[in-house]
Amino acid sequence: MSSVRPTTWENVRFSSGLIKSLCAVLICGVLLVGAPATPDAQQRGLRLSATQLAHVSRIKSYLNRITTLQARFIQTNPDGKIWQGTVSIQRPGNFRFDYDPPVPHTLISNGTWFIHVDRELQESNFLPLDRTPARFLLRKRVTFDRDVKLVGFRRAAGLIHLRLLNKEHPDMGFLTLTFNERPLALRQWKVNDAQNKRTLVTLQNTRLGVRLRPELFEFVEPEQEDQDQ
Repeated sequence: MSSVRPTTWENVRFSSGLIKSLCAVLICGVLLVGAPATPDAQQRGLRLSATQLAHVSRIKSYLNRITTLQARFIQTNPDGKIWQGTVSIQRPGNFRFDYDPPVPHTLISNGTWFIHVDRELQESNFLPLDRTPARFLLRKRVTFDRDVKLVGFRRAAGLIHLRLLNKEHPDMGFLTLTFNERPLALRQWKVNDAQNKRTLVTLQNTRLGVRLRPELFEFVEPEQEDQDQ
């Protein structure tokens, strides 16, 4: 077992585009479907009706009640490729995305670091979790007014779509969270980056409150992992 180590930005060897695509997986954090919001709209935020505010409050309560979550996911990348795998989340702070072969990636968060493991290249890269979209959902308390801004709300066909922007970096793109209205459940999220390239993640067979093994969120060097098998 190897302890998590800090890294310099020079040591991050995979592209920011891949980071965004993989983070999209996740959960969330930088959120209607369509073209990016204009700068004016980003600054204005969104005025919601009383009914819409009630839905947003209900969603926030739902997210904050999640302690653990495990689901299968289907990820559609900007190039049209489809990846599948299993996501495990333990709030606050922890997640793991295991992609099915032949995709060689694993993503891990231990509350401090976002870790990308490439089993094919047998290397790993680290980013501070606070610099990734994952921080939004993994916080102890999810809010829509801390470092993100709600700029879109749409309700149709039994679904609720929320669009969020990162307050510090509104030009990074936006994230759309989609929920089943009844019963309320997170169904999918979509990340549009600064070039409006879209990554869609859809959850299936979601289970809440499951017992997750602590070692899921521990980092193992790729070569050590291979030797143990």
